Amino acid sequence: MRSPSLDSSSACLLRGGIGVRVIEEVRAEDDATSLPAENVSSTPPSSETLIASSFVVPTAIVGTGSSVGIEYEILSVAPTASLESAGAPTLYPRSWTLVTEGGTVDGGPADLGAGVALFELPDGTDAGSILGAEIVDPLVAYPLDVLFDLSEESPSAVIAPGVRAQLVSISRGGEATVVQFALIAVDPIDLAFTVEGVGPGWSSGQIPASGSTVELLWVGDELPDVMTFRAAGIEWVQLEGVYPVSLEGL
Repeated sequence: MRSPSLDSSSACLLRGGIGVRVIEEVRAEDDATSLPAENVSSTPPSSETLIASSFVVPTAIVGTGSSVGIEYEILSVAPTASLESAGAPTLYPRSWTLVTEGGTVDGGPADLGAGVALFELPDGTDAGSILGAEIVDPLVAYPLDVLFDLSEESPSAVIAPGVRAQLVSISRGGEATVVQFALIAVDPIDLAFTVEGVGPGWSSGQIPASGSTVELLWVGDELPDVMTFRAAGIEWVQLEGVYPVSLEGL
C-alpha cells in the first residue's frame, strides 16, 4: 500500500511504467467544472463525500446504547475500466472519526465489504449527541500490473510498496518443475492480485495471492535461471487527508 506525498491538488505516481493520477482532495462544494466531464456524476447524491472519483454516501445511523454504526454506500463516478470490468472496489474508507458534542470517537468498518462504520461511544454519550463524521486517510484502488523476477541467486523481489515475493523452493522431477514462493505483505489487504508465470512453459494459470505461498508448475524445457512472473489486480494507495461526512437528515 502506498502513501503518496502530494504537494498540489494532483500528482502522477509512476511505477513500472504505469502513470496514475491521484486527486488529493475534492470537496462536494468545489466547482464541478474543474473536473473532466467524465468524472462528474450527472445526478450526484444529495448528501455525499467525494474522494478521488468515488462518492461515499451515508444512508443510516443504526444501533442503540453505546454501539453505533453509520451505514454507507460507495458510488464510483469514473471507475477505471479494468476495475469496473472485474467488479473490483474503488475505495475503502477504512478509518473514521465520529464527532459528538463531547468529543471524537475513532472507528471504522470491520472489513472492506462491510458497508457500515462502527463506533463504541463512551459513557454519557448517545446517538443524539452525534454532530457528524470524518473519513481519515482512505484507501483508493488503482490497477496493478507489474512483472517481477526471481532466481536462486536473487530470491526476493518487490512487487509493490509493502509487498514482496520470496522464493521458497524449486522441486524438479522429470519434465515438470514446481516453483514455490511466499508472498509477504505488511498489510494483508495488499494481497489483492493474482500471479502467473510469464513464458510458454508455465501451465498453472493465474493464482490468487490470498494465501501465504504460491505454487506454479513449469512443464517442458529446462527451467530458466531467471523466472519472470506477472502480478495483476489492485494496488491500494493511501490518500492522506480528512474528509467530512454530513449526517444531516439521517
